Amino acid sequence: MDTKKAFTEFKDEGIIIGRLLVAYADLEFSLFHCVNAIRDDFNTIFKAMFKARGETPRIDIADIFGRQSYHNIGLETQFERAVSSVRYCLKIRNRYAHCLWYDDLSGNLAFANFEEIAKVNSPLTISDLKTLTIHHINVPILSDQETYFEYTDNLLTWLNYEGRRLAGKSSIPRKLAPKQLKQPAPYMP
Repeated sequence: MDTKKAFTEFKDEGIIIGRLLVAYADLEFSLFHCVNAIRDDFNTIFKAMFKARGETPRIDIADIFGRQSYHNIGLETQFERAVSSVRYCLKIRNRYAHCLWYDDLSGNLAFANFEEIAKVNSPLTISDLKTLTIHHINVPILSDQETYFEYTDNLLTWLNYEGRRLAGKSSIPRKLAPKQLKQPAPYMP
């Protein structure tokens, strides 16, 4: 198993995976802006979110700070959808950040998550990696995932501006929310 060799063979997949790994940070920052837009307390929200170690606690903090405020202006459903979308993007990001990549000669990029067998609550001793579940990924699925990241960022941006508009903090004309996208497949079936 050789990650470097795998990404030499599957360059297009590697490029998209790299963009997904890097783009996740932008989503967290867009979520911060979305919450700050309605709460208007940059210092408190910024420090609370980014002082927290780990992505899930940052999303949870943003949810706590933003939920009631968005509920008060009638955008609770859209806020919940945005937070849920960020959480799904985090799952995608974590799946790719915590795994081994390789070419298993199937014609598709293969990956296996180390955390999968380490988290198994079993008294059995792990003596090799044969129990890892092997998944495969291709450009169409990765492209769908990248489109979902873009949708999530657009939803957060729309919510930011619509929240400001409804709270009377901005006179920006109303725009339509991005069309809701279905969560993309996590890997090839």
